[in-house]
This record gives sequence, structure tokens and C-alpha cells, in this order.
Amino acid sequence: MTKPIPNRFYSLDTLRGLAALSVVFSHWKHFFSIPGNKLPSSQQELHPLAVLFNPLYTDGYRAVDLFFCLSGFIFYWLYSEKISNRNVSLKEFVVLRFSRLYPLHFLTLLLVVAGQAFVHWKYRSFFVYFHNDLYHLGLQLLFASDWGFEQGFSFNGPIWSVSIEVLCYAAFCAVCLLNLRRWWQLGLFVGFSYLFERIGHSSVGRGMFCFFIGGIVFQTFTYLWPRIHSRRMVVWLGGFTALMWLLIPLNLHYDILARAGQHIGLEQTHLTLFGKDAGGFVAEEITRVSFNLLLFPLTILTLALLEAQRGTLGKRLAFLGDISYSTYLLHFPLQLMFVSVAFICAVPSAFFCTPLALLLFFLALIPLSLCSYHFFERPCQSWLRSRLLPPVVATQSPRKP
Repeated sequence: MTKPIPNRFYSLDTLRGLAALSVVFSHWKHFFSIPGNKLPSSQQELHPLAVLFNPLYTDGYRAVDLFFCLSGFIFYWLYSEKISNRNVSLKEFVVLRFSRLYPLHFLTLLLVVAGQAFVHWKYRSFFVYFHNDLYHLGLQLLFASDWGFEQGFSFNGPIWSVSIEVLCYAAFCAVCLLNLRRWWQLGLFVGFSYLFERIGHSSVGRGMFCFFIGGIVFQTFTYLWPRIHSRRMVVWLGGFTALMWLLIPLNLHYDILARAGQHIGLEQTHLTLFGKDAGGFVAEEITRVSFNLLLFPLTILTLALLEAQRGTLGKRLAFLGDISYSTYLLHFPLQLMFVSVAFICAVPSAFFCTPLALLLFFLALIPLSLCSYHFFERPCQSWLRSRLLPPVVATQSPRKP
């Protein structure tokens, strides 16, 4: 008899938390751009403990695409059928998401406004993100900081991905209300999102591409789960996924596929796509989207199947998923605070190349994120829902990513 689908995927929560930490590592380079006190170019690659964490420093930004893919899986799991059947209204969905996302967004926006004002007073320049004017403040307040109306990153820059996720939510609701939920229909949305990215709308296309792939992963999970009767099949899938975690990064960094294409003459087909030779373009695109199209979906599917089979997986580290939003939004305001304290205490910029700086930063970030989640985000979420939703909906809403 097939076990029921778990009420919570602890492994995916853990994965989301690790993804948030990966983004933090990738933004460590911010400390090398302190206005008026930049590190010499010869030192800019001296990240602390680079031998251990260099993949995160260089490729951690890719975890944002993993966020989008995870969101697609989770929202199709929690909401797709309920919205299609009108068991969750559009108002309820909006309030549930607003109450989860907006309070911390608003708080961190205020913190960054204050921090950037201090840095600008000292250096006559902003820290990392430079478009900090009233126009971009309005975009930030509307969760529209990366919808195409901006002139560049502003204020708490990492919020750009959340603004794109808001658009993904709108597309998701429309798809569910129109009952366009079959796998091939989602495949069309993935293809459309890819083309949308290629014609210049990179952030929106990138987010929706990964989000709807996540929806396909959930549908794949619901198809496979009742049909898998042996743990060996999941183990084999896990082994294949582990192999992809080796091969895909290797192909990215050593351009193996493109080199192989050159060797067999694929770049001499005399056909063009988007202004490039067709063979070379295909090899380049396979490499570019391999993380989002293959590696991240495989990882999510493998973890979901394994946890559904075992009952729980990664429960002890699932708190990292609870605080992933806090970690993601608080790390830049915390960087601003570290930079300000370094100025006040006359700490040289080279300090941020040391393991001590890395340790102190995470010793501050993790407890701060835990406090934010338990003592600010959850109370604000409960307060908003109690006033904007019927009591039954406010108290019985499912867990959110």
C-alpha cells in the first residue's frame, strides 16, 4: 500500500534554507566594494576560506533559480487544486502571501534606507546598490522593484527575486483559475517563459521558467509516487542526481559540451538561431539552462520521493527553511551594519577577507533570522490574517514556503 504524501517536506525546507545561505556567500563580494575604501584588485578574490566555499562564492547566485523552482513545486502542491476548485479564493491567496512576505520586506527596506543614508553621509556614495531615490522607493513599496520599470538595483537589492515571485503568483493564479494545469500546458508556459527571457525580459522570464518547471516536477512526483514500489528505484534516481551534481558543474566550468560540438563540427551547420550558429547556440543553451532544466528539478524530485518513502528526511535542519526568507532579506541590511561599524571603529576593509569576519557575520545572521521569524514575522503574519481573513481560514491555512 502506498504511503500518503507527507504533510511537510522537511528535506525541501532544508534545501531552501541552504539555498538562502548560498546566496549570502555569493554576496560576500559586496564587502570588497566599500565606497572610498575599496580593496586593491589583487585582493578582491581573497574570499575567506575560499578553499572550502569557492563554489558558493562563484555560483551561489544560482540558488535564486532553485528558489523559483521550489516555489513552483510547493505552490502546485499546496494551492493548485484548491484554487482551481475555488476552495481558496483569490483574496485569501493574496492575503496569505502578503502577510507572509510584506512585513519583513517593509522592515528591511526601512533598515536599508537608514543604513544607506549613513554610508552616503560618510562616503558621498551608496553601498553596492545605487538607485536609492523616491521613484525606486515607490517601486520597492509596491513589490515592483524588478518588473522592468527600474533603472537598476535599489535599496535592499536581493528583494528583486521576491518581486518576480509576485508576478509568478499572479500567473499561477490565472493558470489555476483557467484550469490550465496539465503537464503539457505547463510545458508551454515553460517554453513561453524561455522565449520571454531570450527577447530581453530576463528576470521575469527566468523566474517563470523555473517556477513552472517546479510545477511540472510536482506533477511528475504525483505520477511516480503511486507507481514506485521499490526503494531501489529511488536510490538509483538519487545516484543519477548525484552524478548530475558532478557533471553539470564540470560542463559549466570547462565548457565540455561546446568543445565536443566544435570537435565534431556542430558549429559549421550554416544554420542560425538568435543570430548565432545553431549548433553552437544549442550547446551553449544546454549548458546555460542545465541547472534550471535538469539539476534543480532532479534534486527536488529525488528528495520528495525519498522523503515520501521514508516518512521524514532532514527534519533537524528544516528550521533553515523556516528562516530562509529572513536570511535572504536580512543579509544585506546586516552587511550595511557591518560596513558602518567598520567605519566607526576604523576597521580596514581587508578584515572582510578573514575567516573571523565570515564567522562573526554568520554568528549574527542566523540568530537574527531566528528572532525575526519567531518574534516578528509570525506575529505579524497572524495579526494580519486575523484581521483580513475569516477566522477558519486564518487559523487553518497550510504551511507556506
